[in-house]
Amino acid sequence: VTLGGGVIGDLAGFVAATYMRGVPLIQVPTTFLAQVDSSVGGKVAVNLPQGKNLVGCFYQPSLVYIDVSALKSLPEREFRSGLAEVVKYGFIGDADFLAFIEANVDRILNLNEEILEKVVIRSCSIKAHFVELDEKDRGIRAHLNYGHTIGHALEAMSEYRKYLHGEAVSIGMVAAARISHYLGMLQGAEVERHEGIISRLGLPRGLGGVKASRIKEQMEIDKKFTGEANRFVLLKKIGEAAVV
Repeated sequence: VTLGGGVIGDLAGFVAATYMRGVPLIQVPTTFLAQVDSSVGGKVAVNLPQGKNLVGCFYQPSLVYIDVSALKSLPEREFRSGLAEVVKYGFIGDADFLAFIEANVDRILNLNEEILEKVVIRSCSIKAHFVELDEKDRGIRAHLNYGHTIGHALEAMSEYRKYLHGEAVSIGMVAAARISHYLGMLQGAEVERHEGIISRLGLPRGLGGVKASRIKEQMEIDKKFTGEANRFVLLKKIGEAAVV
């Protein structure tokens, strides 16, 4: 039984998957990010100095038990970090959910339990949909990595100390939206919508003092790097993603 955030869930899940070639696993996530994302889907892994989640496997839990009242114990920064994964689901798969988040920002930030339960249930159902279609991450499940290519690079570059996962992903999503616009896939107004909702949620949109070449070097040892190129999850429109 794992009780804690995403790091605890990943570590204990990895142990459960490998000890005795597998023992039953129950996830009890206590952070927002773990509740809406990492506890669901069966990815369990640990980091190496070279990059994030490079040693791991797929191992589904027998049960995920979520209680949103645990979120009241979190530091505000940790709670906001989880919101990055929530808005990601709206960006890649459900424009109506994104609109719901935009309409309820204040109640979400005030930890309204009724709203939080709706957010958690919808987030988990969207993730479960992608996992059911592609459990081993060989196709459409990659859409869940929106914002993560650059996000994981930022985390590794800072030795996992400067950015919380959601903060790095929020920067990565803005970058991915701008790349989508640059390639003619996404309208400029939709890029501005990214920046607007991320800003309202109190998450970072950009960074200074980091060279693009350094980010590129780090991305080249990411799991998603293949055939001398990196796979980016980009948007055709809000609610519809594509791997490029």
